[in-house]
Amino acid sequence: MRFRITLALAAAALVAAFPAGASAAGTLQPGQYHQTDAGSCTMNFVYDGAGGPYLGTAAHCVAGVGDVVRDTDGERFGAVAYIGNQNSTVDDWALIRVDAEDVGRLNPSVKGSPSYPSGVTTPAETSTGDPVQLSGFGLGFGTNPVTQERRVAAMGFDDNELYDVTGPLIFGDSGGPLVHIPSGKALGIVSRLCIGVCTEEGPTVQGIIAKAAAKGVAVSVRTP
Repeated sequence: MRFRITLALAAAALVAAFPAGASAAGTLQPGQYHQTDAGSCTMNFVYDGAGGPYLGTAAHCVAGVGDVVRDTDGERFGAVAYIGNQNSTVDDWALIRVDAEDVGRLNPSVKGSPSYPSGVTTPAETSTGDPVQLSGFGLGFGTNPVTQERRVAAMGFDDNELYDVTGPLIFGDSGGPLVHIPSGKALGIVSRLCIGVCTEEGPTVQGIIAKAAAKGVAVSVRTP
C-alpha cells in the first residue's frame, strides 16, 4: 500500500535528524541538503532564468514565497521565489532564488555524479523498467555517501507532468533529484513519499518548467 505525504509534517521531523553542521555546507547542488522553517529536505536541479539562478525543491518542503532557505550549517543561501501547490502531486515544486553572494557556490552536477544531468527527459525517452538514480538525505540514507548518492529505482510510468518509480525512499528525500540513468537526464523530483521499497510519484522536470513558465518565469535546467 502506498503511503503518501501531502504536507510538510514529516519534513519538519527531519530537522532534529540532520542538525546544522552535519556536513560541510560548501557547494550548493542537486542532491544536497537544505532546511527551512517547514523542515529538512533535498534540493533537486539548478535552474537558470530571469531573476535567477534558482535551486529546486518540493512545495511541501517550504512554507511559502519568501521563506528563507538554509544549508547544512544553518546559514541562509536563498529564499523561495516561486511555488506550486503542495496538495497537488504535479504541482509539488518550488524554486529557491539563490542569494547573489552565494551564486559562486552553485554546482549544476548531481552530488556524486558529475556528468548528471545532461538535459531533461521527455516521455518518448523513457521505458518501464529503466534504472533511475535517487539522491537525497532520507532518514538513514543521508549519512552514507553510497546510499545518499547512489540509490537506484525502477521506472514505472511518466507523461509530460507526472512520473512514478519503484525504489527506496523515505522522509528527507523530498524535493530531491531523479535522473534517468540511460540518458543521464533530469526526470523529476521526489514528492509523494513512501516507506521502504515502494512506488513513489512526483512531478516531472519537464512539467515543472512548463508550470513555472505559466507563472511568468521561463527557466531551463543547467547542465555540467
